Amino acid sequence: MSARVSVIIPVYNGARLVAQALDSALAQTLAPLEIIVVDDGSTDDTAAVLARYRARIRCLRIAHGGVSRARNAGMAAARGELLAFLDADDIWHPHKLARQAAALRVWPAAGLCCCDYLVLHRQHGRQVSHFAGALPLAQLSAARPLLAAPQAALVRCNFVGTASNVMLRRELARRAGGFDPRLRQAEDYDYWLRCALRAPFVLLPEPLLEKRSHGANLTAQALETEQCHEQVLQKWQASGALSAEALPLLPGALSRVRYRIARQLALRGRARAALAYCLRGWRSERTPDNLRRAARTLARCALHLLTPRSTGGDSGTGSRPWQG
Repeated sequence: MSARVSVIIPVYNGARLVAQALDSALAQTLAPLEIIVVDDGSTDDTAAVLARYRARIRCLRIAHGGVSRARNAGMAAARGELLAFLDADDIWHPHKLARQAAALRVWPAAGLCCCDYLVLHRQHGRQVSHFAGALPLAQLSAARPLLAAPQAALVRCNFVGTASNVMLRRELARRAGGFDPRLRQAEDYDYWLRCALRAPFVLLPEPLLEKRSHGANLTAQALETEQCHEQVLQKWQASGALSAEALPLLPGALSRVRYRIARQLALRGRARAALAYCLRGWRSERTPDNLRRAARTLARCALHLLTPRSTGGDSGTGSRPWQG
């Protein structure tokens, strides 16, 4: 029997790009059971664009509350056994749903499947593999893509990276609950950590979607993204709910994100705050290796502070132009 997949697309002021996302969902070789578009109170021409697809999609309109509330509304309305998220500015490859549904069929113990994706940097005209920079795949192969302890790997880094590359079982979504609407960024990272506590993940090394970066928007949001990443890790630290495999990795993860925040603060000329975050990074994990990382971070911060430049920075992992 064919897999029953509900596609959930949250959109806010996405009139310029949402049609391409919808076209990619409608072009899937595994036709979805339904495509649910949640319009999060858009004030542009999004409604007019969606009206052209009204015969082929279910459209929900809610008061503007952010991407978490929009995804949660879509999940509550979904009828499929499998749920797949697609951000309104991303594009799926035609075999994306088929490949992931097949992987979950082959690996019934897995609750979630994520795939590699290509990030299109329009400023530079090049595409970059997400997995290549985010996950050591040495222990995985196409023949055995199951990650039995995904939470430990996620604490090391957010290898999932985006909601658009995820398919999960409805039952896992029910047990994990909804996305946390209190988080302006990194709400998906928090959600993957909850899913990872409850089921293994299947990882497909094949890039099955294209994620479009937004240049200056990513740069402007990089600091907030990293701060929300820290907030998520602190939330899990306070909860005491991390797995036995993930818990020892938390100090190092907190240290690394605090060094990234320090660099973002230095890029903005905030010397005192950058120094404070360097110290927080060192205090998170007092080891010789981390002392060397602290010294390198201080040196990079000093270089940023001494180099005249406009406000900016490296784009944070998983950030996107969503005003929540």
